[in-house]
Amino acid sequence: MTRFVATTLIALACLAGPAAAEKMDCAKMLESTQSHIAKMKTSADKRAALSRMALSGYDSCMVGDMLNADKFFKMVMESGS
Repeated sequence: MTRFVATTLIALACLAGPAAAEKMDCAKMLESTQSHIAKMKTSADKRAALSRMALSGYDSCMVGDMLNADKFFKMVMESGS
């Protein structure tokens, strides 16, 4: 039983390690994308959709899903103005 607990703890530490190393500033990324959206000269509908996408990225970032957070933020920043 002790061996199982030790193995489980080691596995959890290995999984948590990369996420901690790649920690991004979620609030800063959201502010950056929101200011980018505000400067766009597109329809209000498109800006609203991009804002929702940025918030999805923020939510992913807050729970530690950096892969999806990065994807959402990149999609917003790469969208046409």
